[in-house]
Amino acid sequence: MKKTIQSVIMAALAISLLATSCKKDEETKTADSAPPTISFKDSLGATTYDTANFFVSPIIIGKATPTAGTTIDSIKIDVKIGGTTTPGVFEVADSAEKNGFVTVFGLKDVLKGAILVNGTTVSFTATVKDSKGKTASATISYTIVKDNGVVISKEIELGAQSNANIPYKFLGLANNFETYTAGSNGTAKNNSGNIDFVYYYGQNDKNAFGAPSNADGAKVIWATEINMWAKQNATKFRISTLTSTDFDNIKNGTKVEDAFVNIDFTGSETRDKITDVSVGQVYAFQTARGVKGIIKFTAIAADNTGSTKVVIICQN
Repeated sequence: MKKTIQSVIMAALAISLLATSCKKDEETKTADSAPPTISFKDSLGATTYDTANFFVSPIIIGKATPTAGTTIDSIKIDVKIGGTTTPGVFEVADSAEKNGFVTVFGLKDVLKGAILVNGTTVSFTATVKDSKGKTASATISYTIVKDNGVVISKEIELGAQSNANIPYKFLGLANNFETYTAGSNGTAKNNSGNIDFVYYYGQNDKNAFGAPSNADGAKVIWATEINMWAKQNATKFRISTLTSTDFDNIKNGTKVEDAFVNIDFTGSETRDKITDVSVGQVYAFQTARGVKGIIKFTAIAADNTGSTKVVIICQN
């Protein structure tokens, strides 16, 4: 009986030691089987891009490395736009990737057809799986910002129709706010496609800016002139809720279009001329090419021999 008890104890001890040994072997194997490593980084170190450049500039550099004794088995990329995730699919790594890789790719290749709006977060998560089933992931995220920089003019002076001292009567956004002269030898005739504003002083309209297409003001005062033009652009105007102070804040501070980019020019308040303007008034406009902006009057004429001065802020 005593020998039998000893045998049972020895057997139990052996089982215990075997279990402990197996557990240690298992822990050792687990420790030896670390997951692969992967990193994602933007080539420029950027975290934001505007909608115009997102499909051009961003280049992601990805690097994956397996641990000793393993290879990279498969790879996938998940894309998340805002709150919606497009799950990737694990793709078998090719022979050149199995022992680790560095890859470079442009986001335009991943986001074909995607529509991105201001404020959206776009994330890319790359996951690699090794030959022992271990995985590792890395994520890079961007915030979409509006392509909302503005172009700001200097103070521009235009002469009224009877002002002989200031020859510049017409204005366009093109060529850094170019101004144009009237007459058969003037510059307006050959550049009519670039003219967005016609300045005149009318008996009823007083200081006025009209679209070149405006029939009851611009084409009355400047009938002979505009009849020579091959193109008469249909600029749209409307009164702006922006104050002179708001205008100056954009000009000197924010330098972005947020305050006027969403102004609607399809409603009944839209017109093709603005009249009887006063110093400090701010109006919104949209050119025939669809460029939006705001215009502030800094000086006005007393009659048709005087001049007006304006500063313009428009979309880049």
